[in-house]
Amino acid sequence: MNSIKNTTLLEAVASVIQHEKDCFDFYLKTYEKVKEGSVKEFFRELAEDVEEHIKLIQEMYNDLSGGVEFPNLKQLAAIHKFDKTHLTKLMRKIDRNTEFNFKDDIDAVQHAMQVSEDARDFSNKMKEKFRDPMIKSFFNKLAFIKEEERIMAESEYLFLQQTDKTKYYWEDEALISGK
Repeated sequence: MNSIKNTTLLEAVASVIQHEKDCFDFYLKTYEKVKEGSVKEFFRELAEDVEEHIKLIQEMYNDLSGGVEFPNLKQLAAIHKFDKTHLTKLMRKIDRNTEFNFKDDIDAVQHAMQVSEDARDFSNKMKEKFRDPMIKSFFNKLAFIKEEERIMAESEYLFLQQTDKTKYYWEDEALISGK
């Protein structure tokens, strides 16, 4: 196993895509378990966002690699053994968060917020560990994506905490005006 500093851009991207797939599984399982309503819709949206994240990650690879097309990972996995890289093993530690049994809808959303926060923090730490400026840039952009996801989860969490659930908190005139 190579040092994390020797990770290639392709290995980093493959590891992150696997993380996204693990998150998708978590969002889908949670979607299936929660009751009908805004939380169910929230987890459906998170699951759908994973596909967009993977496309975005692949586009980042294409941009950072100077236009080299993103390879088919199913074909490459047998050759490169991406699951054996040091980075993938580290990412599996944050993926433990996707194995979770929640008490109620609020707990599920709060946990989704934690999953996104952990992935954001991981990405911020990883960008400092690499020599390769492309990988640093990749993890910097990934941290931004995960922060957006965390904010979305926090918004849903705050909505669930409201007593008047007819509007999201940013639509509440009393909150906006400070009354």
